[in-house]
Amino acid sequence: MFTHHYVEGLVVSETAKGESDKIFNIYTREFGKISLLGKSIRKEKSKLKMNLQLFSHVKVGFIEGRVYNTITDVSSVSVFKNAKNHLGKLSLFYRISELMLSFMKGEEKDEKVFTFLLNAFQKINETELSVKELELFYCFFSFQILRLLGYEPRIQSCILCRKGIKKECYFDSKRGGVVCNKCFKKGRIGVYLEDVRVLSFFLNLNIKDFPQSAKAPVHVVDEFLSFVSESAYLKK
Repeated sequence: MFTHHYVEGLVVSETAKGESDKIFNIYTREFGKISLLGKSIRKEKSKLKMNLQLFSHVKVGFIEGRVYNTITDVSSVSVFKNAKNHLGKLSLFYRISELMLSFMKGEEKDEKVFTFLLNAFQKINETELSVKELELFYCFFSFQILRLLGYEPRIQSCILCRKGIKKECYFDSKRGGVVCNKCFKKGRIGVYLEDVRVLSFFLNLNIKDFPQSAKAPVHVVDEFLSFVSESAYLKK
């Protein structure tokens, strides 16, 4: 006898399978990231098709199978229509989903991650964001989601000499933290930061208070993502 589950989740990716099926990656409140099979969902007469859209908030019923867990029914909570009609916001959804899939390989329930992801999708959908502000939001999201996953950069003091840093410093992606000017001169490794408080700002910011003007440390985000990717790989 098959076990039937009902979950709430966000659809973060979809992949065609065979002639008419799709595999959906859904980040759920109950199980974390799960992969579900939508049988015959690409057919015109599919009853699941309208309610199961990419980057949507859904409630899904599925049964466990030997190879795939198969979707039985779906109800839509929100399709985030405003965001999907905006090219920049839609692109941001893709970047966020790619980031989520990169660092979440298997099922692992995390209520905080689910809530943050849901709030992020809602914020993007409801807020007017310029090109610069979209990049800013991506930086904010990246730092916050990595912090929730346990990969928070060390920014309060130099990772080499342990002395406090007040302003100028360098971000060392190899060690996952900042180094002071004095230590940087010895090794010459790191990305220059005019003010370390920029990183502190992103790490401590609440999504409800997300501002629409700040200097986005895109180069540091890229460096840090590389560091975390390598660290996560070594832990496997």
